[in-house]
Amino acid sequence: MTEEVAYKFVTKDALTYLTFTSWEKDERVVHGFSTRSGGVSQGELSSLNLGFNRGDQEENVIENYKRMCQVIGVPFESLVLSKQVHETHIAKVGQCDCGNGILTPNKWESMDGLYTNEKGVTLVTHYADCVPLFFYAPKYGMIGMAHAGWRGTVGEIGKRMVDLWVTKEGIPASEIEVAIGPSIGPCHFEVDEDVASAFIARFPNAAFIKYDTDKNKYCIDLWECNKQSLLSAGILEEHVIVSGICTCCHDQIFFSHRKTSGKRGTLGAFMSLK
Repeated sequence: MTEEVAYKFVTKDALTYLTFTSWEKDERVVHGFSTRSGGVSQGELSSLNLGFNRGDQEENVIENYKRMCQVIGVPFESLVLSKQVHETHIAKVGQCDCGNGILTPNKWESMDGLYTNEKGVTLVTHYADCVPLFFYAPKYGMIGMAHAGWRGTVGEIGKRMVDLWVTKEGIPASEIEVAIGPSIGPCHFEVDEDVASAFIARFPNAAFIKYDTDKNKYCIDLWECNKQSLLSAGILEEHVIVSGICTCCHDQIFFSHRKTSGKRGTLGAFMSLK
């Protein structure tokens, strides 16, 4: 796996989404990360808003999900939506969970990570600057996704996913591949000392946490934080894909909470076994 060709944009039926090239030709798995384009939402939510909590009309959000499902090739009824509250809880899901959060009320109060080994179950997590983590163990038929905001990154939700697969599922860490999707980059993730102190405690003396004396802010590379955490869990470096796309820099393509001060829609990460 190489970062030089880590991802590509695919446009189908006027909807554009991102895929990771290493998995694109793998017929056993379907995945995608949405962009802003291809939906029916209006205004600051234009146009592919996938968040029910953004003030959008419910029928618009449903239609946007149906369009995304159509282009990536998964049944709308197969979706399982997470319940993201910036914690590190992870659930194993299956066919019995299909429709959760979209066809039926969300059963969870807190669930920032999902994984499954059942075919026909589409995992869905949501973003607008936070870090999407995609997990895949090809030899073991296991997929997972985790939402790593700054709290989830400090809490090492990615490492927690790996530890679960190793201890509960018997999957060696060396057999797990991880892709880090588009999110706010180190160029824009500036925080005050109260937030930075949590990162410094978790990643002491890390070169990817820098203090800008002119701005009196700390600049933190969330991609590298998550990558180093994954490596410490036993993931091989050649099995980590980093898209390196900053959602704040490219807010014309992706929704960015920071760039718009919260006036935005919601992106979705999708993953399913065939």
